[in-house]
Amino acid sequence: MHIIEETKRVEKQVERWDLYARVAPTVFLIISAICISFGIIDFSAAFFIGIGLFAVTAVTWWFWTIFTIKHLVYTLNRASKNLLEVREEFRSINSDLKDFKDDI
Repeated sequence: MHIIEETKRVEKQVERWDLYARVAPTVFLIISAICISFGIIDFSAAFFIGIGLFAVTAVTWWFWTIFTIKHLVYTLNRASKNLLEVREEFRSINSDLKDFKDDI
């Protein structure tokens, strides 16, 4: 159950990153355009603020990606191990059935 909860949590995070990737640049551009047009900040200040926000987003996304890949590798390794166990059980059952068939 823990794996299922963790997977759902990662799915929600992916949805949030997708929304952020769509909304944040547009909102930043609109706010920057308004601030520049009213003389609150100049273009170079808006540019450097944008670069700073981009850097923070990139670093945050990078660490989130590493965590998510670790989770996926763990999940795939566990699934692979379980599939190998099922394969061995099927072989055992198949052998038992052959033995039973030969006894009849």
